Amino acid sequence: MQVFLLRHGETPFNRESRCQGVSDLELTDLGEQQAGAVAVHLSAEPIDAVYSSHLQRATQTARIVSRTHSVPITIDHDLRELDHGELEGLTFLQIRDQYEDFIERWRSEPADLCIPGGERLADVDERVWNAVNRIVANHEDDHTILLVSHNFPILSVLCRITQTPLNNYRNFHLDPCGLSHLSYTKKDGWDVNAVNYRRVPDG
Repeated sequence: MQVFLLRHGETPFNRESRCQGVSDLELTDLGEQQAGAVAVHLSAEPIDAVYSSHLQRATQTARIVSRTHSVPITIDHDLRELDHGELEGLTFLQIRDQYEDFIERWRSEPADLCIPGGERLADVDERVWNAVNRIVANHEDDHTILLVSHNFPILSVLCRITQTPLNNYRNFHLDPCGLSHLSYTKKDGWDVNAVNYRRVPDG
């Protein structure tokens, strides 16, 4: 089974370096262009199913990318982003200044640290991993599926498969509309073939 993990395209908060978490934002014009570039790249792939987080930036990306494939988009709420609680809408400079102690701990032990008013990265890891395995269990080994999600959910999946400690999620990097390619069989499990390999317009 071929599994493509796609981060959504650029949003206004991405452009402004703001923390967005579960804030429900649409794509910018550039974000739509990024999704369009991925659509062209994946147009020759025999995609059998498309799954997306319910947040607008993900569903909009999924619609654009899947427009050359006659498959419906299945919404899965478990693919949503990490809830950033009180940090949502703040710039990274504001977070650094207002939550200095939290940021100091986040640098070294993010996995089990609960974001003020939000959730733990470890909880995202658990729900997203369960969702991904639930999804692939519904498909045959010769299927190709696309999952459109967010930064932390995808990073957590990459950490799981490569046995990278979740505290070291920064070993990976995902651009807006960064595409990663996995393989899966019910007999042999998971392989990571490429991470963030499809470069798209970045403004």
